[in-house]
Amino acid sequence: MKPQTRKIAIIGIGPRGGYALERYILELAGESLLTNIHISLFEQTGYLGNGQVYNLGQNPSNWINITERILDLPEREQIKTESIAVDAFPSYKVWASKDYAIISEETPDTYPPRSQIGEFLSQRLQSLLEPLKQADIVSIHTEPVQIVKWLDNGKLEVDTGKTLHKDFDEVLLTIGHQPVEPSQQITDWENHVSAQEDSYLYQSPYPTTNYLENKNLRASSSVAIRGFGLAMIDVVRAIANKFGEFIITDQKSKLCDFQTDLYIKDLFIPFSLDGLPPVPKPLNAHIDNWFKPSEESLATFEEIIGDKKNQESAVGPQFVIDAFVPIASSIYTNLPKINNQYSKKEIENVIGSWLNDQSFKHQLLLSTELSAERSMRDYIDMAIGKTISSLDFCIGQVWRHCQPTLYSALSFNDCSDKVFADIIKLDESTKRYSYGPPVESIQQLLALLKSGILNLDFVSDPDIELIDGGWKLSNETKSISANFMIDSVLDAPKIKAVRSPLVQSLLSDDLMQAVHDDLGIVTNENSYLISKDANRKVPIALLGRLAKGTIIGVDAILECFGDRPREWAVQAAQHHKNYLNQYSDSN
Repeated sequence: MKPQTRKIAIIGIGPRGGYALERYILELAGESLLTNIHISLFEQTGYLGNGQVYNLGQNPSNWINITERILDLPEREQIKTESIAVDAFPSYKVWASKDYAIISEETPDTYPPRSQIGEFLSQRLQSLLEPLKQADIVSIHTEPVQIVKWLDNGKLEVDTGKTLHKDFDEVLLTIGHQPVEPSQQITDWENHVSAQEDSYLYQSPYPTTNYLENKNLRASSSVAIRGFGLAMIDVVRAIANKFGEFIITDQKSKLCDFQTDLYIKDLFIPFSLDGLPPVPKPLNAHIDNWFKPSEESLATFEEIIGDKKNQESAVGPQFVIDAFVPIASSIYTNLPKINNQYSKKEIENVIGSWLNDQSFKHQLLLSTELSAERSMRDYIDMAIGKTISSLDFCIGQVWRHCQPTLYSALSFNDCSDKVFADIIKLDESTKRYSYGPPVESIQQLLALLKSGILNLDFVSDPDIELIDGGWKLSNETKSISANFMIDSVLDAPKIKAVRSPLVQSLLSDDLMQAVHDDLGIVTNENSYLISKDANRKVPIALLGRLAKGTIIGVDAILECFGDRPREWAVQAAQHHKNYLNQYSDSN
């Protein structure tokens, strides 16, 4: 008896889904298992391999937030079987002709447009899809998936609302960012603008074309931006480029001016709860290496935080902090120009206190009471090596270098759910530094501030009143009105707040369960869902940000090409091997 074709569905074919498919094909081909298999690919945007975040048509003002210097997206080896032949595909650096063996460490790091990364991702996947389509191994569906059902016969159904796709044996979800229940504030704003003719609310910073194409967005407009982080910078840069251009006046510091023929004042009014600006990354490899831990110290860090006994006994994230503190302290005391009067023990105490509570104050820390403008200028001077690094700047950069180790050692850990939630909260608290923008982005904000186009008077938790024509932002001494409001705060992957029909249906069918009230869902080490009934082996896997809480560090592009897709592919290929072996054993 010959085996029937086994059917797999992958829902979401962005960078993570594309790489998962690639690894699955490699695993199958490597063991001569690329037979009796069909993979249905669902990607509603049609952006195969690159997804919405890296779509090719987006504004070039959207930059990636990781320097090309460390963008190690690996090559794909050649695939050759009796049924298909797929050429190898180069690594990103080879594809982009970036040879860092000959690029000076003093050269400022580059942060290309996301569309350029999208081109690499799209080309990479298309080079795989074409031979797979010719061999009838894959089919592509540009439909939004509404429901995935697990039937009593063990098969899965994928319902797009228009078509019911049946008889799947496994499903992989790589669905990325999902809509959540809007806050009461956003709901009130939405109701307000629906009754207005000349005020506009955008509940997402992307795509930027949504507001750039609004004919009423003029140089005389006032755009309030909720959030003071990376997405805010993309919004500001996109709109600024509509009315003028940035001109770099000093390549060494990325100092720039904003030039326009228009009269523009108070075009941008960003605000956040704390008003603290994002902190730029070091300008180049030479400066960045000051903050890079040794391999030995990273190995010790991994050994301590990865120890199962330490994880089991932890009542909070202190064991992670305690393992990190000696690394940061040692690096700080060895930084160029450092000549402080504090002992190593005193410095370690400040590091630990600050990580536990970033409102902690000390002379070694840059004061959070400084104006946003002063903070940005001071941090730029640190990032370009002009002035001595503050201890908080150092901590943030060292933490960034430790994050890959942190993510590897603490995914699928033995901590309690609450402790792990607190560890994730700790990591999130450092992101103003560790996920900071390029120096050039902060210089652009300062250029707009200098020209009166960016207004930072209301950046720290202003009072907001709904008025005719939009919003009124006020502080203790002044107020300003805005007719555009753009929400640049991206929702956290809090599973119980997600409102996509797909996720809600899986939750209601008890096929997935939340790790913690504020986090994502439970998966095993191969990314398969764990239902409330431990005896049920759910044939559905999930990769990506909704698994935050089982794993940590899910959003970065490097994680899309990390261990999780490979581990899923190995297990999924084993399932197919077991299926084929049933038939070979019976013959």
